[in-house]
Amino acid sequence: MKPGGIMARAVLAVMCLSICILAGCLWTKHEIEVKPMHVIVDVNVKIQQELQEKFKKTDEVSKEISDKEAEEALSKYLESQK
Repeated sequence: MKPGGIMARAVLAVMCLSICILAGCLWTKHEIEVKPMHVIVDVNVKIQQELQEKFKKTDEVSKEISDKEAEEALSKYLESQK
């Protein structure tokens, strides 16, 4: 081989590598589709509202019961379990 031929190939290889490396640095534009998340939030809000409505009566009853009544009911229940 000629000495100039080896140099020419080396220069060509360096140029090809440089082009490949620079091509990876090019700016590209990507289209990203953002779907609304309100569907998930709406479902959670609806579930929360339904749970509040469901337990509203239980909460009202529990507010009416005093601590003493709760202790008495618990002791009666535990005695009945023996």
